[in-house]
Amino acid sequence: MKEIITEIRDFLKADFNIYAYLYTFLFLAIAIYFNYEYNFERVFVDKYYSKPISFLTYTLYYLAPYYIILIPILFIKKQQYKLLQSEFWVKSIIFFGTFGILVAFWQYKYLFNYAQMSTSDKVFYKQMVFNLKRILPFLIIFYAVKRKYDKEDNHLFGLRIRGMSYKPFFIMLVLMIPLIAIASYMPDFQKAYPQYKFWLYDGAFVMTPIQAAGAFEFVYGLDFASIELLYRGALVVGMARVLGREAVLPMAGAYIILHFGKPLGEAISSFFGGFILGVHALEKRNIFGGIVIHVGIAYLMEIAAIWQYYHNLQ
Repeated sequence: MKEIITEIRDFLKADFNIYAYLYTFLFLAIAIYFNYEYNFERVFVDKYYSKPISFLTYTLYYLAPYYIILIPILFIKKQQYKLLQSEFWVKSIIFFGTFGILVAFWQYKYLFNYAQMSTSDKVFYKQMVFNLKRILPFLIIFYAVKRKYDKEDNHLFGLRIRGMSYKPFFIMLVLMIPLIAIASYMPDFQKAYPQYKFWLYDGAFVMTPIQAAGAFEFVYGLDFASIELLYRGALVVGMARVLGREAVLPMAGAYIILHFGKPLGEAISSFFGGFILGVHALEKRNIFGGIVIHVGIAYLMEIAAIWQYYHNLQ
């Protein structure tokens, strides 16, 4: 933990500008207020889901806050010259454009004829494809961007083992266990988790319920890894060549928007978690710490919910 604390301290010493940080917090406070007071995401963004315009709508929804935070910060710090680099615009548009298009990609539901599927097969298929639809396009498209702009790097935006510090992140996971255990007693938690309630179905595609659950949990973890590859990988490690340490704060602010469908506390805490992981990714040029903590917490929540289910049966 001392290593992480030192990284954050050194980063803030070099990066902190009271006007830039106050502006960021003010914008995020306004965005959070409008979303949770008026259901902005659900009412004004999600209503376009399944319509052709949704590909543009979701791209702008995730991209605009990033620009709204970053561009004024660069002017405040008198570093607006960084906006003159075409690499900045190409990377940011491709990264968020890919993400927005995949969020809006509802056509995956019609790749198979559901009429030929049992209820168990249908539910399993939807869950699997939903959690797989990001990771493969990310790997392909981000690799193409890396070959264009970062060909000297021997890793894909921090996706590597070398340079990772495991110990602090496993300590964080251990510290999260009692908090998750307490949360698992809440009705809302038990309603939401596990994501794939395998006991409701007779397996899927000739698998037993337990085998289907294992396959789902594997791809569920891959989806969290894809989020780390975008936010800490592409937007920090990938943008650092252009923005330097100014890549971290806008990423953490944009990361909140991703959590606007979650409870308010989770959305707010996502900024601080994203900021810490972003600082570490920038320092180590490695995102595996974020993958460990992100996937680890997700799996701990799944395990806690499954334990609660069997505990309640007694």
